[in-house]
Amino acid sequence: MPEPFPFFNPEEEMKNAHTYNVYVNDDYVGNKILFSQCEKIEDLSDYLNSKGFYNFQAEAEGDHYHLQMTEQDQGEVVKDELHSYLRLH
Repeated sequence: MPEPFPFFNPEEEMKNAHTYNVYVNDDYVGNKILFSQCEKIEDLSDYLNSKGFYNFQAEAEGDHYHLQMTEQDQGEVVKDELHSYLRLH
């Protein structure tokens, strides 16, 4: 007999989720919710690298994730990119 399919319980999943407030150059951009244990906040930096952004410092502090751009003129472009990303993820 086949094993029963595990029931997805959104409330239980949300209890296990962790939320980070994301900042770029000290400006709040949005929230990143980590739903599974295999997700990590550093994945956000990997995403930016995949989009061609490399000149930044990233630091997780408590429930805040700070991205400081080395080239200040990229800050607005990164903020726009992350606004879209955080709405979808």
